[in-house]
Amino acid sequence: MSKRVATWHLLLALLSVSVGTAAAQAVTETGMRTGPAVWIEEYWDVKPDKVDTFFKTYKAEVYPLTRKLPGYRGYTVLTNIPKDGFPNAVENPDALFQPHYGITINRKVLTEQVIDIGLMMRKTHNVIVVHYFRNWSDADAFRPGLDKAYATNKGGAKLADHLAKTLYPLANNMWETRFRLIETGLELSAQQTRGNDADGFNLEPKPPTTGWYKEYFDVPADKLDEWVKVYKDNTLKVMAPIKGYEGVSLVTTLPPKSAEAIRTKYTNQTLGGPADFLVPFPGVMMNGTIRTDTSVNYSALYKPTFTVITYYQFPKGVKMLEEMQNNFNKDHPGEDRIKHITKVFFSLSKNHWDMWYRPIESSFAPTSK
Repeated sequence: MSKRVATWHLLLALLSVSVGTAAAQAVTETGMRTGPAVWIEEYWDVKPDKVDTFFKTYKAEVYPLTRKLPGYRGYTVLTNIPKDGFPNAVENPDALFQPHYGITINRKVLTEQVIDIGLMMRKTHNVIVVHYFRNWSDADAFRPGLDKAYATNKGGAKLADHLAKTLYPLANNMWETRFRLIETGLELSAQQTRGNDADGFNLEPKPPTTGWYKEYFDVPADKLDEWVKVYKDNTLKVMAPIKGYEGVSLVTTLPPKSAEAIRTKYTNQTLGGPADFLVPFPGVMMNGTIRTDTSVNYSALYKPTFTVITYYQFPKGVKMLEEMQNNFNKDHPGEDRIKHITKVFFSLSKNHWDMWYRPIESSFAPTSK
């Protein structure tokens, strides 16, 4: 080997170490990491007086099956029905245009007005059940796995027929939508690493003490990587130090790049929900009275309006904007954070809106293994 080639190989090795160290530092600094690749969100329009019964029934009849499936990494049950100070009330629930300090519509005109699609979305559901899966192969096996597990335990009986008698009568409608996890800032607890659930995890749910807040962003595909970086540098950096913050997760309807697709076994699965408004779904009932075996898929309407959702967790009463400005001042003394992120962050998305949820319980194990 020539000295030139040997020197080149050494430089490559040093560069590799340097890049690897920088990447490791970035993860440490932001607290973000890869996690379960797939989030399957079930949106339920539960009859308001049946929410408690619905939750108890779901936990007793569905969750015992899901928590044992290979690749399963827990669930989270959320509701937008107010209680104990969650969720926050919408200031003007009848106005589709809501004031917002930084919105640039279609990345062109600063309007300081958001098109609040969430006001319409709230009318379609009051409960979300989020299921987390290690990879896309595991997610694809989700429904067949449930059916098989129930049939094995019940002498060949069908799960859909059973739930049509016990669970679906409690709801007006349900549908499901798949998202790809970009990164999560939530940590795996020591209690979760050893148990008798899927792949040796302990997926026993616990009631969270924080609210789950969702921010929707319409980010163009060619701006996603830049958006994530700017989010970490300008929002997460000043949000994470706030007392009570428990982490953020970034999910998207945009497909992964080749390396991630291979790692997570992504093979062009549908993201953000199917295009059809009416989707076959065994057991589903309309208005809890007529079995239609058909899901009214509202995601078909909302899919074009966003590409990224951030889920972040805070206790009630936190004055986020004030706290974020205080943290921003440490590196930008005297500068208005609102003006800064209006320019560098909100200019990367076409629209944005917020939604709030009260968590009932969660067993999310934020690990990619």
